[in-house]
Amino acid sequence: MKRLISALLMLCLLLPAAGLSEERLPRIKFPAANYIGVLDEDFAVAMEVSATGSFSGSKTLELRDQDGRVWDAKAYKPGQKLSFRTHLDESFLGGHDLSVWCGDTEISVNSAYIAVADKHRKAVAIPGTNVDTPENWMSVTLDCCYTDPHTDDILAVLDKYNVKATFFMAGEFVLTFPETAKKIRDAGHEIAAHSLSHPHLLTYHLDMRFKQVRRNVEIIREYLGVNPRLFRPPFGEFDFTISAPVRAEGMELVLWSIDSHDWDWEFAHNPENVIKRVTKNVGPGTVILFHLDGWNTPQVLDRMIPYYQDTLGLKLVTVSELVASAGIEIPPSPYED
Repeated sequence: MKRLISALLMLCLLLPAAGLSEERLPRIKFPAANYIGVLDEDFAVAMEVSATGSFSGSKTLELRDQDGRVWDAKAYKPGQKLSFRTHLDESFLGGHDLSVWCGDTEISVNSAYIAVADKHRKAVAIPGTNVDTPENWMSVTLDCCYTDPHTDDILAVLDKYNVKATFFMAGEFVLTFPETAKKIRDAGHEIAAHSLSHPHLLTYHLDMRFKQVRRNVEIIREYLGVNPRLFRPPFGEFDFTISAPVRAEGMELVLWSIDSHDWDWEFAHNPENVIKRVTKNVGPGTVILFHLDGWNTPQVLDRMIPYYQDTLGLKLVTVSELVASAGIEIPPSPYED
């Protein structure tokens, strides 16, 4: 019995020396890298507890964003499950990097990004409709994805008629043809975003959808020094999982009123086919889709711009100008003060 008591006393003396009685905070992990938040609804996330921690009583754990704003706080005891819940009002709109803290110590082993947006907000220029503008304005837009054979000719035509167009650039286009992209920028045209690699976005998982949007913006900002405020989803395909990160990046989705079909060789090898398409139902608020590598696009523009200007009496402006004239506010950019 005396030996047992002595052994217990020795163990009690050794525990502090070994550090086993010191408090240890839990280690928390987000189960996903990206989340979608819906305006006026709750966002909830169940955390993974990778190490439960060791301490007496409870600790207050906080879900915070990059600005230090506390989204939710929970009293936690070792071994408990942990989840956070936040009601997303208008003050949460935009993109946020989330992490978990205990006092001044970050205890989440990873961070998560959430894009909070209004799922009822519509895209600009749904096919077949015009932007509701009081001005006698329309817009010519060009998607830039694969090659750049007609750049000089297209820029010359636009300059000939003193027109500023909106160019939607894929990130890989900018990486492949940086001088072409800069030439378009330097000519005073509007630069907008068009995904990273021009895929069918809805076939991708959520993380890749976010990457296609956010990396596109990053490349345009890095190579062109431009903060894009408009985004056109490839093939016009999108849902809320696309529009949410787009708007969190400070952009608005823009489709088109009329697709010229200059991308279709069987149709566009005869420029008269394209001209027929881009002549019908054109009026104030029309947004026409062309392509930088479209078939016969320079020739078509050279014929159509004077028709729009002189025959229809329309002024050709950038999409941002058209959107502003319609009273549509583009979401605030996280990259501007």
